[in-house]
Amino acid sequence: MKDHSLSGGLPYGAIALFAIAFLLYSGFLANLLGSRGTDLAGRGMALGFAAIIGAVLWMVLTGLFVLAWFNGRLAGWLAVGALIALPLSAIAAAAAAGLAEERGYWLMAAPILLPPLLALLALWGRLPALHGVLPVLPTSAVLGGAIVLLTVVPLVVGWIDTMPNPERDAARAEQQRLYEQETQRRAQQAREEEEARFARLGPDSSLSDYLDFLPPGDPRSGAALAGARLVKSRAADAAALLKEGKIDDLPALWRLDIDPAAVCEAYGAALQAAAAKIDRTRSNYIGIAIDLERQLPNIKWLSAARCDIGEAISVLETRVRAVSDSPRLVAFADALASVRQPR
Repeated sequence: MKDHSLSGGLPYGAIALFAIAFLLYSGFLANLLGSRGTDLAGRGMALGFAAIIGAVLWMVLTGLFVLAWFNGRLAGWLAVGALIALPLSAIAAAAAAGLAEERGYWLMAAPILLPPLLALLALWGRLPALHGVLPVLPTSAVLGGAIVLLTVVPLVVGWIDTMPNPERDAARAEQQRLYEQETQRRAQQAREEEEARFARLGPDSSLSDYLDFLPPGDPRSGAALAGARLVKSRAADAAALLKEGKIDDLPALWRLDIDPAAVCEAYGAALQAAAAKIDRTRSNYIGIAIDLERQLPNIKWLSAARCDIGEAISVLETRVRAVSDSPRLVAFADALASVRQPR
């Protein structure tokens, strides 16, 4: 056994790493257990997050063993065993999580129990005072044996799973076929519900009910625009949407046969609020500027109608020029300058 000189006081480093490991283990466990009872896509996402958190967790556990070796009294043969067990246990935990649904959820014992067992063994090695209460051979045999068992079993099951098995492969193919069939059924159902929702729209509907169908890429865009132009409350609805800051939802406002005066004030306020977001302190300030470029037809329409939105246009032009990094944004700013109304 390697006997290092020990510094007095609390093992702050080990305590800190143990606390970090506990937090990571909580997230790891939540995603691991959350993968049960979901569909294939949800299960894959949950297991993906568990894998990312688990990788960090195992690195923290490795740090605990490093502290146990350098600042504690960890037997040399245990240190070598930990060096081998840590990567293999990580692989075993991942294999067990991936095989559990098909081979049996008893395999989840590996990813659930391995982290706390590894952490306990590392802490025991870091705190020599415990060795009098928990002797080396019995403790290492119990903890080490459990770690070896939980590592070896999933690896063996995973190895068996890679061997040819026509019956298993046929079952997996059938499961995949059923999943694709269910996915197509849900997509078709969603399309039918959307078509039914569109068919129910009419003059008494709200303008917001038409918004999902107005983008040019939608095959119902033309019909939706024609229907939106007949909505009785379209002017009030548009003003309400603008007051809610949903200017991005109304790039075709000018095409809705609305009295400009009914939306002038609300549009000016919404445009100025959106322009204020074009700021280099925001990571997506260029994207915001490009999104507001779609408002140019609305701006021209309202300016031609003598709406008092000059201040908002001025703020937008100033903001765009301040961040412009391409001819496109410069041209946008120039276009704003050409339509800006004097106050």
